[in-house]
Amino acid sequence: MNPSFSDMRTPTLVVAGDHDQSHLSTRGPDWFTDPYFLSPGSKSLLTLFGAEHILGGISGYNVAETTDENPERVALLQQLTWSYLRDALNLDDSSWLAARKDLEEGANPLGRIESK
Repeated sequence: MNPSFSDMRTPTLVVAGDHDQSHLSTRGPDWFTDPYFLSPGSKSLLTLFGAEHILGGISGYNVAETTDENPERVALLQQLTWSYLRDALNLDDSSWLAARKDLEEGANPLGRIESK
């Protein structure tokens, strides 16, 4: 069985860095946004500005190396992920909207969110 993005119907938060260059593709950062653009159903895409593959410093448990150290970006990713999950799991239907609004209205946003 060969799963494709057309099978991905579950609500999903896709996170991508706009400076991510994977060794798995020659396409560039947009390769990581395919799950958002090519799959049906409710999806949100969080694009982190300036973020590389490590998304601000997240490389693994007890792993210290990164080419993209940015504690503010890591904190934003944590906050937005929690807000998304709280909304998706019907625990708090206001946190995702509030987090999106805060990001959109910030003076120097670290990213943007698109939803479909």
